[in-house]
Amino acid sequence: MRLSIDMVRMPPDAPLSVETQVLHESGRLRLVEAQLVADGRVVTRAQCQIVKAGRQPDNPVWQSPAWPAPHPDTLESMAHFGRWDMRPVPAGHDRFARVAPKVEVAAEGNPAVLGHLAPVATRQTWLKTAIEVVGGHAPSPFLMLVITGDFASPLAHSSEFGIDFVNTDFTIHLHRLPQGEWIGYELTGHNSAQGVAIGQAAIHDVSGPLGVIVVSAIANSRRR
Repeated sequence: MRLSIDMVRMPPDAPLSVETQVLHESGRLRLVEAQLVADGRVVTRAQCQIVKAGRQPDNPVWQSPAWPAPHPDTLESMAHFGRWDMRPVPAGHDRFARVAPKVEVAAEGNPAVLGHLAPVATRQTWLKTAIEVVGGHAPSPFLMLVITGDFASPLAHSSEFGIDFVNTDFTIHLHRLPQGEWIGYELTGHNSAQGVAIGQAAIHDVSGPLGVIVVSAIANSRRR
């Protein structure tokens, strides 16, 4: 499954409508597009590619190892994120070397947003949210992933001093649907040059790996 969301512009404080269409449908694949419209202008566009589950090949293929993170119930909650319950994974449970460049004096930029997760070596966490997209209905595990998916941008694109990139999209790639209430985010990559950035986070639930989120961004530093 793939869900790709293009954030064209900030939605205004005005009535919103959703326009959907099925772009393709076959025995094994369906491609659906949705557009969020305000005042006759598209503010967000999403495409979802849904594939039918099938039988695994007989010849086994190497798979990514499980995330060596403790269960979220054993970790302390980080109150910094309001309606999100975020539980940072402590050092010693990471699979990747994440080292920030040394900075003597921080440049003027946008404020920090990650709190205790600001040091790049610590950027992995469990999170969940009780935000209701439809009133009276708790989010499903997949919807919770969609709600929190934009978090991959500050996770990947923030410096230790602030977030000077703004993401233009994010794409979720899943090999299976999430289960349960917790989603694990693990920063696996950031590269940028000439004001353009790409980042990647591996995502998990308590049963194991789910897939990846890839997020694009452009420089948006505060001007002096």
